[in-house]
Amino acid sequence: MHQSALVENRIASIFQAACSEAMRHRWIESQKRGCDLGEYAVRDWYQRYWWTFLRYRHVEHILGDVCWEEFPARSFAAVRPLLNGDDQLAVQIIDLYREGLENLDIIHWADRTGHSFEVVFECLLLINMNDARLDPKFN
Repeated sequence: MHQSALVENRIASIFQAACSEAMRHRWIESQKRGCDLGEYAVRDWYQRYWWTFLRYRHVEHILGDVCWEEFPARSFAAVRPLLNGDDQLAVQIIDLYREGLENLDIIHWADRTGHSFEVVFECLLLINMNDARLDPKFN
């Protein structure tokens, strides 16, 4: 289920959403094994999915789809101006970021594909990947 549908007009918490996902993972994995895997399944979710989950939430935040309280308010909808002009390069860069590429990977991609560094750097500054480097909280 997409978090945007759940949040509508309020600020959401990444840590609460992650906990819900980890509990869902615990239930699914426990059902598969026929017993409650408890903390093991929760930690498994965090080890396997936390960074991807966090990156996807960050993309939602910078696109202006969901305001996640753990990310800076200044970055909410930060890349929207780039997308208003149908800038396909910005869309590609956001997709590469969502897929797990880091700044240097995207810069190398831009160099290989002959894209303008000025536009790439502007987009990377607005994305500000470092905002999405949060350590998980375990209850």
